[in-house]
Amino acid sequence: MPVGMRTNAGLNIFVDDDGSYHFAHYERGKLGFDDVGSLDDVLYWYCKGVMTDQVVGQVGDRAGRFTLEYEVLSDFGLEWAKRNVRETAAMFRKYGKPQDIALLPDIGEPL
Repeated sequence: MPVGMRTNAGLNIFVDDDGSYHFAHYERGKLGFDDVGSLDDVLYWYCKGVMTDQVVGQVGDRAGRFTLEYEVLSDFGLEWAKRNVRETAAMFRKYGKPQDIALLPDIGEPL
């Protein structure tokens, strides 16, 4: 989809009038999410989404999947790979599954 095109369904990436970058998704005309950040954030979110689609089903266990995600995002930048691990750890804590943090790759910092 061309950058800047807003539709009633699908992924939208656009720059708002105030210069904010948006990564949004609409389903049947309703906003599913609208993440706002920097150009680096939008690139990270997009690459993470593509990477997740590609990785799902390639590895049988969750720990292997998280390692593969880390390796793929590392190709784009180590900070993106670490960010994904930190965000996944935060999600595990949020949903009451802190024990699953042990499945994540070691990024050399406490999670």
